[in-house]
Amino acid sequence: MFSIISRALYPRRCPCCRGVIAADMLICDDCTDSFRKIAPPWCLKCGRHVEADEEYCKECLSKEHSYSSGMAVFEYDSRMKRSMSDFKFNGWKENSDYYVSEAVRIHKADICRFAPSILVPVPIHSSKRALRGYNQAELIASGIGSRLQIPVVSDLLVRTKKTKAMKVLDKEGREANLKTAFICDLNRYSKNEIEKNFPKVMLVDDIYTTGATMEGCTRALLTAGVGKVAIFSIAAGGGS
Repeated sequence: MFSIISRALYPRRCPCCRGVIAADMLICDDCTDSFRKIAPPWCLKCGRHVEADEEYCKECLSKEHSYSSGMAVFEYDSRMKRSMSDFKFNGWKENSDYYVSEAVRIHKADICRFAPSILVPVPIHSSKRALRGYNQAELIASGIGSRLQIPVVSDLLVRTKKTKAMKVLDKEGREANLKTAFICDLNRYSKNEIEKNFPKVMLVDDIYTTGATMEGCTRALLTAGVGKVAIFSIAAGGGS
């Protein structure tokens, strides 16, 4: 009865046009092809599109990243930006159902090839979680993990400081902003335990732009004893 009332008051909406859709739908029929998928070939490092004769995008060629490889699903264009804003700031948690469905459909083989020991969502600061009520990266990781039967560990990485809004900073500012923002909780997981049980980790986040967030998280994981880190993003933008 509660779910029926809840659906009547808060019906599922299309993650693209925001129109009301049936409870068993993930996106409306008119918007099925509205979000731009990142076309292959993909940058081996971050997952953005590259030309046929390239292995890495120009940004990944210009700097070293600590993560070994990357995957992404959608272009971070205006439609995806609005959808992600609804997902992160307006409480539209169900948008993640569509994101996860497409992520698994497109990249299931790639994820299984990497064979992560665990999925680790990029953490948000406790103050943001209290305000928002959830971590959007954790919802995505949980959806992927459930479909592919990969454990999700949400308490390994900790965000230690509330950083400035990334959109107001340049690339150098973003890197400085995040340099010491993440640590692994070695009170909860010993370094020996991490080395033994988490040899390969896949970091999961909603959006990839400069890679500064993923880099900060990766360095913390490698320092704590993780052997290898790959990254997975729902949307990717920037670069060239």
